[in-house]
Parts: sequence; C-alpha cells; structure tokens
Amino acid sequence: RMNDIKILKRKIANIKKDIIVSEQEISCIGDLKKEVHLLEKELLEERLKGKNLEEELSKPMNVHKWRKLEGTDPETYEMIMKIHSLQRRLIAKREEVTEKDVLIQEKEKLYVELKNILAKQSGPEVAEKLQIYQQNL
Repeated sequence: RMNDIKILKRKIANIKKDIIVSEQEISCIGDLKKEVHLLEKELLEERLKGKNLEEELSKPMNVHKWRKLEGTDPETYEMIMKIHSLQRRLIAKREEVTEKDVLIQEKEKLYVELKNILAKQSGPEVAEKLQIYQQNL
C-alpha cells in the first residue's frame, strides 16, 4: 500500500509539472498570435511591393525621355549622348589595359625565370643571350 501511495505522489508531481509547462505555453500563445499577425501583414506589404514593381516594369514611364530632350534641348541631348559614348569607350579601354597588364606580368615572370636560369650558367655567351631576351621584351 505504501508503494501505491509513492507511485501516486510521483504521478501527481509529474502532472503538476505538465500543468506548469502547459500554462507557460498558453501564456506564449498570445505573443505568438501577435507575431503571426505582424508577419502576415509584412508579407502582404512585400507582395504588394512586388506586384507594383512588376507593373512598373511592364509599363515603363520614361521610355522616351531622351527623345523629348532631343526635341526641346538638342545641345544637352548631344552632350548626354557624347557622355554615353565616352563611358563606353572608357570601359573598353580599361578592359584593354587590364589585359595588357596581365600580359606584362607574364612576360616579367618569364624574364625573371630566364634570368635565373642563365645566372646558373657561366660564360660571355650567357650575357649576350640575356641582352637579346631583354631587347625582345
């Protein structure tokens, strides 16, 4: 009979713990409902923004902006077109410079390697070969 009482007391203690945990979870439900509501509202706003951006892309507003400028102020239009042209040329030149820099670095590495190889060899012919390589670069 004593064992039954101990078992029942343990069960009661476990049930009390479960009740406390459940009460804590219930108190969080209100906060969670508020958070869900806010997140749904935020999601709706973001969907509206996306829809507006899609509409704006499908119907651009300033399609003929430059054409209007061409008719009203041809000098400014010419300058803008010249700026666009110069920007394109500048970008192309930067790419060329980058490519040439890479080539120069490769040639310099090759020169250093050849110089090291020739330094290991001896004789006046080596000095002549080194001068020839320098002139070729």
